[in-house]
Parts: sequence; C-alpha cells; structure tokens
Amino acid sequence: MTLRSFDCIIRIFDPANGRTIAEHVLPVDSPDAEHAAASTLANAASFTAKIGADGDVLSVAFACIKVEARS
Repeated sequence: MTLRSFDCIIRIFDPANGRTIAEHVLPVDSPDAEHAAASTLANAASFTAKIGADGDVLSVAFACIKVEARS
C-alpha cells in the first residue's frame, strides 16, 4: 500500500452554538484523502478534552473542513 502525504484542517466547535473552539492543520500519511480525513478526525476526538475541570461534559464536535495533498 502506497501512502500519500496530506494536511487535514480540523475544526473543533460547540454544536450548541456553532462557535469555533479551535482549528488545527494536521499532517497525515494515508492511502487517500478519505482515509486521511477519517483518521485525523478520530485522533482529534481522542485528544480533545470532553470533560471540564468541574466534571461537566463539554459540548464539542469535530469537522474536517479541508484535505490538501502535501508535497
């Protein structure tokens, strides 16, 4: 399997009000853009806090807004 290099732009936002919490450009090597987006979204969800310091659940959602080939 040949891997290609991509940059995925991931937006973390509050789905209750649409407010952007953060955007990250994450490099990934993947067989295609579809897999690059899926794996990067999974990593973003894994490494983003979903529980606040007070123990309350935070309202967060994730979107891959762009995938670009990296040279």
